This record gives sequence, structure tokens and C-alpha cells, in this order.
Amino acid sequence: MRTGEALTWAGLALQVLAPLVGAASCNQAQARELDLDRDAIPIDAAAEPNGEPASESHESQAALESTPPIVPLEVPGFSDAVISVPLGATSPRPVVVATHGLWDFPEGLCDNWRWIVGNRAWVLCPRGEPRSPGNSFHYRSGPALAREIEAGVQALDQRYPGYVDTGPRLYAGFSLGAILGAWIVVHDPAHYPRAVLTEGGEDKFPADAADAYARGGGQRILFACGLRGRVDGATYAAHRLARAGVPARVVLGKLPGTGQFIHWYNGPVAEETKAQLDWLFEGDSRWAE
Repeated sequence: MRTGEALTWAGLALQVLAPLVGAASCNQAQARELDLDRDAIPIDAAAEPNGEPASESHESQAALESTPPIVPLEVPGFSDAVISVPLGATSPRPVVVATHGLWDFPEGLCDNWRWIVGNRAWVLCPRGEPRSPGNSFHYRSGPALAREIEAGVQALDQRYPGYVDTGPRLYAGFSLGAILGAWIVVHDPAHYPRAVLTEGGEDKFPADAADAYARGGGQRILFACGLRGRVDGATYAAHRLARAGVPARVVLGKLPGTGQFIHWYNGPVAEETKAQLDWLFEGDSRWAE
């Protein structure tokens, strides 16, 4: 049995979650609240926008198959992406856009997000531009990454016609992917009303950015931390988003048995992220298992 640790800042209130995590799944988190300020505005108390409507109905198609379930995707004009195929799907499934960190590659993060969302969604992992030396990649800028993502979604839809819901997506970025992702979601909340920013991007939500995200239809942001030092910045960002009308949460993953924290996206950080999926997808039936 592995134990994760989650921290959720509610205005000036701190909520400590201690979900018990099994070998391959997370149980429901149990929480206790420490009321540090009776006048604080709870993060989740802000008015929540309505969820996106479910996709239009489609005739049932053959169930999707893929061996292995994680495969490359050719993206015209860009490096090949990596995708996780929602096995067994017979109708359009929504898309998780998962972006990696600096000097990284998409395969590991795509595998991580497949573990988190399973077959309820596609996972599209843009590769970015190659760096030298070594077999690693990076994203040049927020606008450049946004263009690569759009090309990837189009390529995915063309390769699997009738199986891809091209409506609102979940943005899931790690490190550089999270930093650039904050720019992407603020500038395109219609496509990214929900986001998970892991180990980055928490400093990209001043009041005007939080307001812009809310006005554009932002609905949820989860800040997933692997380093304790990121928690304060993430909680301040969550507080600003809540005041703008966007519910936000912060989770912190700790290595079991060590008390150590690391700059990474899997293990305890992934477990804490997975434990928040019901909250993250609330109000949008497209994400139902």
C-alpha cells in the first residue's frame, strides 16, 4: 500500500488530503480541514461554470484496437507525436493533450497519462523540436506549441475518423509543458477549460490572467506539485483563480517511506492527480468512464 499526500489551499484555508493508493489505482481521498481564517473564501465555493455538453450522438462503430496501445502519430509539418489509443471505444472520445518538460521526450509522459485516464480518452503527446546532443526534445514557445497541438489533433482525427471528439480538451503539462501551457490555456480557454499543470506554470496566473481564463470559459485547474517549494506559489494562483470564478486545487506527491519530494510527474504525483479526476471532470459527461 502506497500513501500519497495532497494539499489543497482554500483561500487562506489549508486542506490536507491523505488518499490511500493501491498498486494500480487510487482510493477516494479522506480529508481534514484546518480553518485558518473564517473569512477566507474556499477555493471550491466559487460559482462553477456549466460543463461542456456531451458530444453529438454517433452511430456505433467497431471497437478500437491497438497493439501496443501507445503508438506514434505522424503530424505533417512537425515531428511525430505519440498517442494513447482508447481501446474498445466505439464513439468519439475526448482528448488529453500531454506536454513534456525541457530536454525530455513524449513517450514516458504519454504512458503516465494513459495510466491516469485509461481508455476514457485519447492522450496526444506532441514531441516538439529535437535538441542536440542526445535524443531529447523541447518546445520553442507557447504559440509554437499551440500550432503543433492543433496539427496533432487534426492528424489524429484524420487517422481515426469518427473516434475523436475535437471539442474541449484537457491540457496536461509537465515542467516546460506546464509553463507554456499556462499561456496556452489563458489564450484559448474555449479549447482548454480544464487543465493539470504539473511542476510549473503556477507563477503565470496574475489576477488579469485568472480573470481572462474565467471570462473565456475556464472551469477547473489542478496544480500538481512534486516539490514542496512549489506549493505556496500554486496555492496563491489557485486563490486568484477562485476569486475570478474558476475552482482550483493543489496536490503534493511525496515519495512513500522517504519523505522526499522530486521534480517529476509519475509515482505519487500521478497518484494524487488521478485521485482528483472526479472533481476535475465534474459537469462534463464526455469524460465518464
